[in-house]
Amino acid sequence: MTVKTIGFIGLGAMGSGMVRNLIKNGFSVTGFDLAPNLVEAAVASGAQAAETPRDAAAGADLVITMLPNAVNVDAAMDDPDGFLAGAPGDALLMNCSSINPFEAMRLGQKAADAGWRYVDCAVGRTATQAAEGKCLFMIGGAAGDKETVKPALEAMGDTIIDGGEIGRAATLKIVNNYLALVSCLATAEALAIGKAMGLTTDLALEVINGTTARNGNTQLNFPNKVLRGDVTPGFPLMHGRKDLSIAVELIGQAGVASYLGRPALEAFDAAEEQGHGGNDCSDILNMLENNRSPATEEITR
Repeated sequence: MTVKTIGFIGLGAMGSGMVRNLIKNGFSVTGFDLAPNLVEAAVASGAQAAETPRDAAAGADLVITMLPNAVNVDAAMDDPDGFLAGAPGDALLMNCSSINPFEAMRLGQKAADAGWRYVDCAVGRTATQAAEGKCLFMIGGAAGDKETVKPALEAMGDTIIDGGEIGRAATLKIVNNYLALVSCLATAEALAIGKAMGLTTDLALEVINGTTARNGNTQLNFPNKVLRGDVTPGFPLMHGRKDLSIAVELIGQAGVASYLGRPALEAFDAAEEQGHGGNDCSDILNMLENNRSPATEEITR
């Protein structure tokens, strides 16, 4: 089977860039989103508009869902205008949502029960990189199905990692994001401590990035975002909070001892409650600084 026509459901920050690159590379795309302005933007880039998920899937060789969570994927599948019941012969679904691996496996079984083939495909990197065609994909599923979707993935990204069975790709994404998000909080706390004690951020980062303490947040994310005064979302804090909650849930399901996950989630919860959710994840630094106590300020005088 060769994929030529794609139904794309979920045209947000990541999905919109992915659609543009599919079209740029010769695929015919029909897009659906609950937000009319996102559909209009996809049409402006060359996609066809669909009024329902079922319309997006009609006649497609491949259906891609790029939605926030499993509840949204279920709705796109099962609602009266959902695509699952109208499956064409040899239909293939590629779910790109960041979800719990057990949910990925459940959705795969649901698709199989309805006669669909299914690929679990988690997406890495930022919306900016999605627009540039530089996504990282982690895929799980049957070997033949993964081979079928490969040209579409190559149109949207520059790195494809085969995770093996369904559920493994979702696990890779959550493991990666867990470490990135805990590191994000740790970086913010370290810089906040230094600032409270009179260090400049440049001096702190000079030392950190010259040792094994360095990470993607200290080298790239913080210097290019919050430390420049730019908190426009490369990766929104509210999405980080969602992925961290999945990781904490998965830690419990896997029976792994954890000392960092739940406290980190509490910090992201606080940041979202205080209005930082739509900003870049690095904006958690501003949340910490806004909550600095008067007693700590007295110490540095």
